[in-house]
Amino acid sequence: MTIALDEEEQETTKGKKRIWVHEILKRRKVDGAFYTLCTTLEDHEEKFFIYFRMCSYQFNILLSKIKNDITKQNTHFREAIPAKQKLAVCLR
Repeated sequence: MTIALDEEEQETTKGKKRIWVHEILKRRKVDGAFYTLCTTLEDHEEKFFIYFRMCSYQFNILLSKIKNDITKQNTHFREAIPAKQKLAVCLR
């Protein structure tokens, strides 16, 4: 006979529950700077240049050259960070 424990009981009997991706990071597609600011900057070339120190054309050329090297696969546990977002963070 098995007894199902709710999450609170499982946490106290097993110790601290481990998580793969924190709740804050799960919201990066909604609240993250890349998805809110960088997509807006693409419409304003002058602001894009000030933010990344290169024009969007140069950014896209650089991305096309390194995309295969920095791209990772999605897994069942978490979604990989897109290459464009990795490059934006690196340049910033």
